Amino acid sequence: AIGIFESKLGNFPRSRPALSLLAYCCYHNEEYARAAEFYEELMALCPESEEYRTYYVQSSVKAGSWLDATRVSSSVQSQRMGLLQTQAELEQGNLQSCRTTLLQCLEDDPETIIAMATIDFKEGHFAKASEKYKIAKQVMGSHPSLTYYIALCHYRMGENDEALEMVDSIIQYHIRTKKNELRDINVHDHGDSFAVEAFNLKAAICYGMKMHDSAKDVLREICELQNNENLDNITIHNDVVVNIEDDPALGIERLKFLLAQDSFPPEVLGNLITQYLSHGKDDLASETLEANKQLAREIISPELLSYLEAAILTSTYPDEAIPLLEKIASKHVPKLKEQMNKITDAVTVSSQEKESSMILSATKEYDALLDQYTPILMLQAKIFWDKKEYSAAEQILEKSAELCKYHEKWRLNMGHVMFAQEGEKIKESIPYYELIIEKDKDTALLDVPSVALANLCVAFIMENQSKTASAIMERVKKEEERQMKFGEHESTYHSCIINLVIGTLYCAKENFEVGIDRIIESLKPIEKNLCSDTWFYTKRCFLALAAKLSKLMCVINDNTLRDILNILKNLIMKKNHFSHFETSFFTPSRFLHQSSNNIRKPDHAFHRLFHLA
Repeated sequence: AIGIFESKLGNFPRSRPALSLLAYCCYHNEEYARAAEFYEELMALCPESEEYRTYYVQSSVKAGSWLDATRVSSSVQSQRMGLLQTQAELEQGNLQSCRTTLLQCLEDDPETIIAMATIDFKEGHFAKASEKYKIAKQVMGSHPSLTYYIALCHYRMGENDEALEMVDSIIQYHIRTKKNELRDINVHDHGDSFAVEAFNLKAAICYGMKMHDSAKDVLREICELQNNENLDNITIHNDVVVNIEDDPALGIERLKFLLAQDSFPPEVLGNLITQYLSHGKDDLASETLEANKQLAREIISPELLSYLEAAILTSTYPDEAIPLLEKIASKHVPKLKEQMNKITDAVTVSSQEKESSMILSATKEYDALLDQYTPILMLQAKIFWDKKEYSAAEQILEKSAELCKYHEKWRLNMGHVMFAQEGEKIKESIPYYELIIEKDKDTALLDVPSVALANLCVAFIMENQSKTASAIMERVKKEEERQMKFGEHESTYHSCIINLVIGTLYCAKENFEVGIDRIIESLKPIEKNLCSDTWFYTKRCFLALAAKLSKLMCVINDNTLRDILNILKNLIMKKNHFSHFETSFFTPSRFLHQSSNNIRKPDHAFHRLFHLA
């Protein structure tokens, strides 16, 4: 139709019907900029027509031409034009202008109420926004969009149960009545099911509650419903976030792909830089931030941008990064202490029901603030860790003990810095690692970082508590066997890493018979556990033993020698299988007492933000 009308317009360039039909077709073909151009011509032809002005503003808003939309809409006084002007001002971030414009609109109109609720949401007044959305819902009836907006408000207020209940209702309604619609429309652009938004919000809630497998299942379901075709950028981004640990290289490539698109979720840039930093690619992080400096200022929060700049600086000029990080941290500490006082005040409330509600709310807010502060603290400690000044790293962490003593990352890294100092400090690392394991009687050891378990077992062995270490290793082994039997999760390598670390320790102390036995045990099954990283530490132990034997500085029994020869023969027989080693599950720095992975890696609750709306 567009082609036919264009040919007619060539013969009659000022034809009002041809221009009007072309504008209409372009708009519904999502060519909003072209539609706006045709409506602008119609405005010139028919300056008295308010209808063409309205359509022009509507097309300009859709095309993202906010200034043009605002310019024209301000000259026409009507309810519809006022709402369009509000949308244009809202997209530009002019919230005060939005409120002024809405004062000219009908106060009891549900569209006006929704616009006011959206402004409240943008300003962070989620409770007010939720109440206004509920009023609009009473007037307009139950609509998926309003249910979603209310759920989003609950999510922002930390009321995850209420948010989940609402998004589930949207999803179930869609599954019952519109299952095929999702394959045919891009819900983010048009359509009214809000199923895609609901799926993404549910995934965000699960991810925030550390239910990572559930988050993966939710996103997998939406990808299957769309046959993995025509996925919107928001879904692609969120799928990257929940699956990036499984394949970081693929996740980084997909983030780069999104960054190259004309439109992408604003979290993409921050997450890409964060992933570069997390995997030691500081040069790429610096290049990406430099290439997108202006964009970063526009879409990354000042707090996160300051953190990323400091993180990049630590790799090149760590001494200069120290005062910068101290400045950033100083902004967080007063907020944390203030929130701690609120928790204390909540405990003193006489009413038990009110006390429980206040404590829960204050604690959630404190946890959110702590998740923002912890990466900064860990980055400070990392500077001294990289210099092998472990006592200085300990002092940095110890200063925040009052604020962070219940945070798992803090406990983990306190254990690391204690362990790294060796001597008597190794004994002091045990309580910190045990707190992570014993935080819950039902804690699965496979959910605990393997480096923590490995270091804890080594500490027990060095403190002559080998039975305790063996009990932990046996428990890990049983959990892995159950995992393989029932296929509950993807494969883990905890037993492999623990045995490899303990074996390396014994070999370093020249107890080669026990050490080599552990090393060989760590490689079973060899098809699963042998990779370039495990082979790196395995061959070091083998070569250390060979050097001692060649100098007649030690002897080993025949069984140990036979085991070594058998594993080497096995490697030769299966050389094709190992022609390309994979580094799929850990890097050399992730284990032994020099592990810095958990100090280096920023906290994902702060950076891996979901894009929701």
